Amino acid sequence: MSHRRRILSTIAIGITTVSVAACSSGSSHPVASPTTTTTRADVDGALTLGQLAPLTGPVATIADSFTVPVKLAVDEMNFAGGVNGKPVGLAVADDGSSLTTATAGFNGLVDTNRVDAIIGPSTSQLALGLIDRTRTRRVVMCSGSNSYGPISSAAARSGFYFRTAPSDHLQADALAALLVADGRHRPVILTPRDSYGVPFATELMRALRTHGVRDASNIAITSPGTDATRTVDQALARRPDAIVLIGFPATSAPLLKSLIAKGKGPLQIPTYGSDGLQSADLGALVDPANPAVVASMKGTTPAGAPAGIDHPFNARLFATGVEGFFSASTYDCTVLVGLAAVAARSDDPRRIRDRFAANLTGKVPCTTFLECSNALKARKTIHYRGASSAFDRWQGTEPGTAAYDVWTLGLDARPVLAAPGGQIHVP
Repeated sequence: MSHRRRILSTIAIGITTVSVAACSSGSSHPVASPTTTTTRADVDGALTLGQLAPLTGPVATIADSFTVPVKLAVDEMNFAGGVNGKPVGLAVADDGSSLTTATAGFNGLVDTNRVDAIIGPSTSQLALGLIDRTRTRRVVMCSGSNSYGPISSAAARSGFYFRTAPSDHLQADALAALLVADGRHRPVILTPRDSYGVPFATELMRALRTHGVRDASNIAITSPGTDATRTVDQALARRPDAIVLIGFPATSAPLLKSLIAKGKGPLQIPTYGSDGLQSADLGALVDPANPAVVASMKGTTPAGAPAGIDHPFNARLFATGVEGFFSASTYDCTVLVGLAAVAARSDDPRRIRDRFAANLTGKVPCTTFLECSNALKARKTIHYRGASSAFDRWQGTEPGTAAYDVWTLGLDARPVLAAPGGQIHVP
């Protein structure tokens, strides 16, 4: 389980973080310098897909979770007769969880493989680094694993980027709903001063106010090197009825140590966390001799199997033996690009971009590529209901709804998920 959370934490934002100033200004993200090419000479009627997958690097152990669903989707499209009467091509390049590697992979897919759309990359940080390039190179990009909140504004600027993974903005709503359902009305939020924690905490305060929590302005931000005891003293002086930690085990463990030393640990005061803390590593970091000191801590995490979703992809993936890390949402990205090309009757990325969202808001519900493409060929509008979501609400370039599991750290300090009936659906 600890290995799983380390991987998911890497994917959530990336290997490194950017400064808060960069996050707020929108001008200092590590963006690869785009080339000056802005024309497409490869609109030939045949849809060619590329994929940026973590073939090397810290996420490489689950590379199959990304590549297999794309292959399954392409096979499904070709079994149905292809797109616009021609077979769909596929080329895969390494993103390496590194912007340098991902940029080289992106360039190779566009310049050598002449792809019309790219599925990926695996991490949010890589998406931020490549997103402007999608506009200058006029290539559609769709990722099923980028959840970092500020991507929303970057995607709007690009016009060619989409994601099927729900934004962390939605998880903030889910965490707020969990707090309110538990009767917590005076929470204090502790977060590191980084590009993940500060936006998440800000969204959580907004969500708490939306849920009727009047005292939703308690946030204590800790910078690298800050004395955790001082931060905790300031937080406890506000007499909270709950502690909320935003971040990952390494940044949250010192705060938990200080809280426990003051008799205000998770066993004494209700303590909550974001999905980055759904980790068996946390207890050992806080107290190697007694990891159970974090027991009863709880939080939210994107649901791997949203209740009510019954899609044939799930059985197909299970048959491969591949573990489903973002697999359903990656599959949905691939199918949606293919359906957009069918609706556009073209492999022109600009026309695919323009038809992408329309296939999530039409009148005819459908689940498979064959069913959906047949409806489009009959000049009907469709509402694709995917493997990761029914997509009942779509907001611009991303899902407007999401399902979240509730996790609790048990006496062995390992996370346990609540039953699917306890999932929190946002909105």
